[in-house]
Amino acid sequence: MNGNKKNNYGKYGLDVVSDDMHGFFFIKPKDGTSANELASRLIGIEGLEEVRVREGTIGYSVLAKFRDVPYSDMEQKMPKVAGPQYGKFVSAMKLKNAMK
Repeated sequence: MNGNKKNNYGKYGLDVVSDDMHGFFFIKPKDGTSANELASRLIGIEGLEEVRVREGTIGYSVLAKFRDVPYSDMEQKMPKVAGPQYGKFVSAMKLKNAMK
């Protein structure tokens, strides 16, 4: 990852802007990846209206807004479009369920 080091503080947090935003994570990406490149790749997904990518110490958190597309479809499309260089993909929904 080669983002601005000032933004690489501690833990992840997803800013919940509205009920339309959904959270996703890309953990342990390869060196040389960037938040801007990831956002550019993801915004090309059909049905995705808005994407916000935040770089952290262990990867990227993504907020995505989409309508008329099932969550499960977006959950499958994101890692395929991003590619393996962006690390292990985890949806916030799966993470939340795993923590129960």
